[in-house]
Amino acid sequence: MIKAVIIDDEQHCIDRLCNLLPEIKNPVIQLSGTAQTVDEGISLISKHHPQLVFLDVQIADKTGFDLLKAIPDAQFQVIFTTAHDRYALQAFRFCALDYLLKPVDADELQAALLKVNASKNNSVISEQISELLKGVGTKPRKIGVPTLNGIVFVPVSEIIRCHADGNYTELHLAGKKQMVVSKTLKEFENLLADYSFFRVHHSDLVNLDYVKSYNKGKGGYLMLDDNSSVEVSSRRKEELLKKLGSM
Repeated sequence: MIKAVIIDDEQHCIDRLCNLLPEIKNPVIQLSGTAQTVDEGISLISKHHPQLVFLDVQIADKTGFDLLKAIPDAQFQVIFTTAHDRYALQAFRFCALDYLLKPVDADELQAALLKVNASKNNSVISEQISELLKGVGTKPRKIGVPTLNGIVFVPVSEIIRCHADGNYTELHLAGKKQMVVSKTLKEFENLLADYSFFRVHHSDLVNLDYVKSYNKGKGGYLMLDDNSSVEVSSRRKEELLKKLGSM
């Protein structure tokens, strides 16, 4: 059983979650209370010490981020509830935090709750929230990468390239380090769209900051700073050369 609270300034959104949660059998959620302001939410968390907080992004004239800033070293997991906000959603994805779009869908709620682990390492939770608060309103400097043991935060600037391996992606990092992550290359392409990354081939996403040279050919290939070579598809060649020429 997981102890949870809901913090949202819209009563109908609270009611929606209150109606859906009893239908979830795995995991079982014990709802300890609700709040409609940031101040009430802080008091609610202090009183009940929940393991999980359903947290609205916009709460009257404040935000869920204001609440998190007021609770250093948070010892609870967070599932954000929000209307579509591109910048907030990007921040959640970067920090590997869960979110639900309003109106909350029952299947999406179930999927999010299945990921909740009541015994998750508190230091990981604190780091996720810390990185989130650093990234809100800016381009995040680190990306949360799920691993078998939890979540590792990797500086975006250290990612040289991402290589597709079925439904997995190999991350090739500075210092000749590698990681295999259970995310598709398309997910990384979307996540890193605002950075200097370019999909040069259906199997490779490259950080252009690490390009050492381009070698001509039908599509050609790139030589990277780690001395790896990456094929460029002929249909991506022209756009790639424009990108490289503008750097």
